[in-house]
Amino acid sequence: MKHITIADIAREAGVSKATVSRVLSKSNLVSEKTANRISSVIEKYSYIPNVLAQGLAGKPTRNIGVIVDEFPNNFYIDLADGIDKVVSANNYTFQVMSSQWEPERELEGVHSMLKSRVDGLLITPVSCDSPAVLELKKSGIPFVLINSKSEDPDVSYVCCDNYKGGALLAEHVNSLGHEQVIIVSVFDHETVRDRIRGFEDTLRAGALPVIRYANAKTYNDGYELAPTVAEYGSITEKKTSLFVTNDYVAIGFITRFLEMGISIPRQAAVAGFDDIRLSSICRVPLTSVSQSVCEMGRTAAEYLLNLIKKSSRFPFRKLIDPHLVIRESTKM
Repeated sequence: MKHITIADIAREAGVSKATVSRVLSKSNLVSEKTANRISSVIEKYSYIPNVLAQGLAGKPTRNIGVIVDEFPNNFYIDLADGIDKVVSANNYTFQVMSSQWEPERELEGVHSMLKSRVDGLLITPVSCDSPAVLELKKSGIPFVLINSKSEDPDVSYVCCDNYKGGALLAEHVNSLGHEQVIIVSVFDHETVRDRIRGFEDTLRAGALPVIRYANAKTYNDGYELAPTVAEYGSITEKKTSLFVTNDYVAIGFITRFLEMGISIPRQAAVAGFDDIRLSSICRVPLTSVSQSVCEMGRTAAEYLLNLIKKSSRFPFRKLIDPHLVIRESTKM
């Protein structure tokens, strides 16, 4: 779908571009009947006017938008680093905002960036079919999903093979010979569901009891949840493998467990997912599934620029192959 311009709106409404501009600026110089007709066309195409440079329609800004889920998680810092390597090398800039996992805020971010006339957009969406993604499809602007897969053949994405990553970690947990497994999921997202599914499908069937916790999203959540997990799971009495589906949360567990005198990995072997930079330098270096986050950002940015420059006309769909990085948090 091409970008919709004022000229397109004017043509379909049977008026001049100046008349469309007057309606957009809420001028009272246009009759109600004509204004309603123009507004119907605007609504039909979800047209969003460029409030910063309406007179420069069609000219590239050499600026792209980036919408991520949250700023505190180092996953997004590593991702932005990969994006920056490509964007800067091609004399582009980028502006970034956080959705804070709120679909409404994510949609507002898309609207804001479309108004500022970015040339393209990278987004780690709340879901692959969120209102923001649907709005991007209607807008016609080049965009690429990151850390999310889409079943829509017209949508480009770069995402880790999360199912395989979960399976790799389960194979490692199987080799540890522990008495129980605890899974802590960070939020209800397709990537997390795939990680857990791969993990559970590969875990030795029926050999280990599995305890599950959900909705731990931050380092502080992991830190605060650790005593409950330790007590309910009798970690001081049972050798335990703890799979946390996000490194940031897993590091919170490690910090609190050590403060509680729980030995890692002798009593609790803790593993995460993402392999953010902090994973290798936390108090007990964390075993984690690497999805090459920096490379994910670089790959997505490269393809977005190809779409912007029209070097490619076809959707780009890439699954990044994960690998397991074993560190002291699970080494026996």
